[in-house]
Amino acid sequence: MLSSKPDYTVKESSRARHARLKMSLREGLVVVVPKGFDHARIPELLHRKRRWLEKAAERIETQREFYQPELSGVRPERVALRGIGEEWAVDYRPTDSPRVTAVERPGNRLMVFGDTNDIEACKAALRRWLNRKTHKHVKEWLMRLAEERSFNLNRVLVKSQRTRWASCSRRRTVSLNLKLLFIPEDLIRYVLLHELCHTERLNHSREFWALLRHHEPDYAEKHESLRSAWRFVPAWLDANKMHREETP
Repeated sequence: MLSSKPDYTVKESSRARHARLKMSLREGLVVVVPKGFDHARIPELLHRKRRWLEKAAERIETQREFYQPELSGVRPERVALRGIGEEWAVDYRPTDSPRVTAVERPGNRLMVFGDTNDIEACKAALRRWLNRKTHKHVKEWLMRLAEERSFNLNRVLVKSQRTRWASCSRRRTVSLNLKLLFIPEDLIRYVLLHELCHTERLNHSREFWALLRHHEPDYAEKHESLRSAWRFVPAWLDANKMHREETP
């Protein structure tokens, strides 16, 4: 429940043109304001955006249930890839190598070698492993769908995008977010079809939604479910970017 006078911190930004609100699991409520902004106006802004603040606070509390155990900086011991039906146990073995590497072992065990006391390096190694898994499973799936549905797909990239599950450029290049591996299979399929439809309609016009409906009749339900799919992404992968933002 949001208190009548929520705690917040203020950050001044030379690039900000307007005041905006950010709420995250790590930082709580942050009010970002332009240089020279009158801080006395902030309480009125918070009052005006109270409904948004209440919804954002509810989402953060839900996130806390999923992610709080992981926010202490402890290296992940298990990785659940719901999208491809795999769960991996992660073992850490310190060696003299300056590079940290993740290698698959039999029995769905992932061995991380190197300076395993460097938590950020361990996470980077796991992200590289996830990138390879995304190429192997999700990229190949996208290419099969493109061929089956006669879409003209030019190129596929794998990235760790901040706010998008995937994107499509004018040159018909589809960029896949490696976080897709963590969401349910049916939502991955929806994302792939969504982006393939963008290879023909690079907008969200009526024609685009009609094309998507042709390939995914229950697209509206999937689209809505995707809004809360962030909860499947583990905090160690992207904890500092899990936030809600609003411009008053």
